[in-house]
Amino acid sequence: MPSLSERFAVLGLRRQRWLALGVGVLGLALLIGVGVLPAVQSVRANPKAQQQANAELQTLRQLQVRAQTLQAQPPLDQAEAITRLQASISLLGGNTEISISDQRAHLVLRATPAQAVAEWLARARTEAHAVPIEARLARETQSEEALWSGTLVMTLPPR
Repeated sequence: MPSLSERFAVLGLRRQRWLALGVGVLGLALLIGVGVLPAVQSVRANPKAQQQANAELQTLRQLQVRAQTLQAQPPLDQAEAITRLQASISLLGGNTEISISDQRAHLVLRATPAQAVAEWLARARTEAHAVPIEARLARETQSEEALWSGTLVMTLPPR
């Protein structure tokens, strides 16, 4: 029985071209049907998922930039970190106490606005290189504004 290449060689030049064209068209159709169409249908079927994926990608890129910014900062000694941390306490209002021991800062919050806590945490991280390691907070229910009471423990840079 002759092989496929022998059968192909026996055909005339015109039939060889048509056969090659047919195989090429069939291969292209298979590639599109298996490789491209499912992805296109997926994107068309769920535009919200595409938007959500784009939003998550944007958030991850922003976090990457913030992480690179923090990594690029020069090291901070503990004395300077304590000074900066104590100076930033004014953001939390008068209902906050801070105590420093070894490499930890202990904060006691009393009815402190949630927005102020969030801003202070971000500032403490970037300016004083203080990292929260423990939070025991409870939401105050006496007002409509979100208020937090409790304790935060932050680690400070080494001496």
